[in-house]
Amino acid sequence: MKVFDFDNTIYDGESLVDFFCFCVRKKKSLIFKIPTVLYAAILYKMNKLSIDDLYTKASKLTKVITNNKADIDEYVNMFWQKNKKKLKQNMLDKIREEDIIITASPDILIKGIASKLKTKNIISSILNVDTGKFEFICFRENKVTIFKEKYPNAIIDEFYTDSLADLPLMKLAKNAYLVSKDKMELVDVSKLSN
Repeated sequence: MKVFDFDNTIYDGESLVDFFCFCVRKKKSLIFKIPTVLYAAILYKMNKLSIDDLYTKASKLTKVITNNKADIDEYVNMFWQKNKKKLKQNMLDKIREEDIIITASPDILIKGIASKLKTKNIISSILNVDTGKFEFICFRENKVTIFKEKYPNAIIDEFYTDSLADLPLMKLAKNAYLVSKDKMELVDVSKLSN
């Protein structure tokens, strides 16, 4: 079986950041949160954000977005109408029904595009829309924990990701690939450090 990260792997970009930027255009009050989002995104991409920090920063932002929870479904639908073109066709072509997608992006966002992803085996972060807080963030070692819980006997033949933040999950795969735009590079995980 193959396992895929979503952001910058199947989707060309960070879907939650893109969704936040989309929401800023709908809710002008979010404009003051842009520096926080950019700072968190940079730390995330540099693999310098702890899970606790991610919970704190993400929950502050999502609480603002979900304050008008009646609009969330509409925003998600409008976002994917505009951004489904950012799904990478070469990656979608690799996905089979038995494969798994595992992502830090929240469930409310991923559910909006799930029908295009060719598998129903999707693990994502869990956002409580009522509280605006994450109940679970599918990130770093949390990905391994939830993967083993949901698929205890699964063997990962190929794992595709854009980030060394996924090193714990990469170590479970027979073959791990780092994805950058439309390029994929097989990596020797034994030479990588945490």
